[in-house]
Amino acid sequence: MLEVLAEEKRQGIAVEGDPDLVVFADRLILRQAIINLLDNAIKYSPVESHILLRVHQGADAQVFVDVIAHGPGIPGEHQPYVFDRFYRVDKARTREWGGAGLGLSITRWAVEAHGGTITLESEEGRGCTFRIALPVLAHTSKRHTKGGSP
Repeated sequence: MLEVLAEEKRQGIAVEGDPDLVVFADRLILRQAIINLLDNAIKYSPVESHILLRVHQGADAQVFVDVIAHGPGIPGEHQPYVFDRFYRVDKARTREWGGAGLGLSITRWAVEAHGGTITLESEEGRGCTFRIALPVLAHTSKRHTKGGSP
């Protein structure tokens, strides 16, 4: 879905992780959260950079979805606010190019609605890692479970 945007900037998107991890989630809502993170990664990463989407199991029966981008990073003074509605790191951006500042707040809502959390690790000039942590439903080879939509 986002490959066209990445191709325009000659960026590579890699997906790695455990395909057997399952969470109980609304696919459309969780998908939108991940799309928001990948869209930002593409938008703010330099030409010919690489973006990684990694799915893995963490401690305490959690599934982590990491979006790792090697863009400019987010300055420390902005990091506590990036998930706030209408917040934009660069106030000089227009809404045409920089959006309305809703993407990350929608992402946080979507993750929290599924009992999860989202965090940011960033160092200015070295990129960002956004981590979604969701409760594990099961670690199984089954793709679908009765009564739910993993």
